[in-house]
Amino acid sequence: MKKILNIICVVLMIQTGLYAQQIIELGSRQSMGITGKGPGQDGAINPYTDDLSMGIIKNLGDNPFFVRIEENGKILAEVEVPVKEKKGFFLKPGFEMYFDSNKPTKAKVTFKKYKK
Repeated sequence: MKKILNIICVVLMIQTGLYAQQIIELGSRQSMGITGKGPGQDGAINPYTDDLSMGIIKNLGDNPFFVRIEENGKILAEVEVPVKEKKGFFLKPGFEMYFDSNKPTKAKVTFKKYKK
């Protein structure tokens, strides 16, 4: 019985990690909505959209790209993520995150609930 419970816990932990972390591939001259538009329109799922959260973006590719944060169509920030570097972005409810790329690249997106 104890072994079954341990297996169930491991499976649940793995599934939780999959929802909070994703790899995104960007093509040349591509702009991709990452969060904030809704189911079926987001490139990654932020499980903390109703709370203050942090999007952690790591550039896994060979080319830099930009992260753009918007609220109600207004651009709040545009930040370059250089090759092999990691950047964090605070996301309030209603914020939208976009990736803008001029050349093909790949990024790892992780979301964490922000604790005050």
